[in-house]
Amino acid sequence: MSAPQQHISPSALEAWSKSFLADQDPAVRDALLVDSRQATYPAGGLISRENNYKVVLVNRGQLRAKITAWDGREATTRYVTAGQFSALPAMMTDGAPSSVEAVSHCEVTIFNPQTFRRLMRTRADLCYAVAVYLAESSYESVANLEDNLFKSVQQRVSRHLLEMATPTVNGLLVQTDQTDLAHAIGSVREVVSRALRKLSDAGAIRRNRRQIWIEDPALLRDFASTDPVTPASDQLRVLESDLHAGQRP
Repeated sequence: MSAPQQHISPSALEAWSKSFLADQDPAVRDALLVDSRQATYPAGGLISRENNYKVVLVNRGQLRAKITAWDGREATTRYVTAGQFSALPAMMTDGAPSSVEAVSHCEVTIFNPQTFRRLMRTRADLCYAVAVYLAESSYESVANLEDNLFKSVQQRVSRHLLEMATPTVNGLLVQTDQTDLAHAIGSVREVVSRALRKLSDAGAIRRNRRQIWIEDPALLRDFASTDPVTPASDQLRVLESDLHAGQRP
């Protein structure tokens, strides 16, 4: 029998309906949501860190999963938006070498990991759905790793802007600055500044302090997929700049 709906947040139900678990038995859904809690985080707020993880479903807003090197440099492994889960792998291993922070003001549903694991031990349909999700997440991580290793800063900046964009009545908006964006792609502010200037000159974006408006999404997608107008000498200078930045104390 399903749990009484009045104990479940309407926003959590809406987010669940968009998730990869939407087709699960309502009894499974209600058992998890009744034993959950709601929380809000401001932009930049830290949600979980390594072994202090939280299994969350995003109701509204956007999160960023990231890894941090010993010298403070960061690299984004995944963006998480409404209807998506975060930290399910950490739940299975009781921790993970990554952290999650809010990109924008967000509302999340935080699950009890013990309840989640208990249901997975008794419900094959839930267990199989999570297994498929984990497999797909591993492929996504490989794709992100490929981007960070083999693609230019220009391509990485363009892709991250597309993934971070939020629809508004005035168009697609990314609320970030050069420093935060540099952290997101594992680069440095000076290099990202040049990439943003190039996108702005081409008409793909428009900047206003911590706001970046995407003026031409199709053009920005072209920049994310290819970087044909960057000479090899410029790419070498960008690479050298990144390497020198990484060697700074």
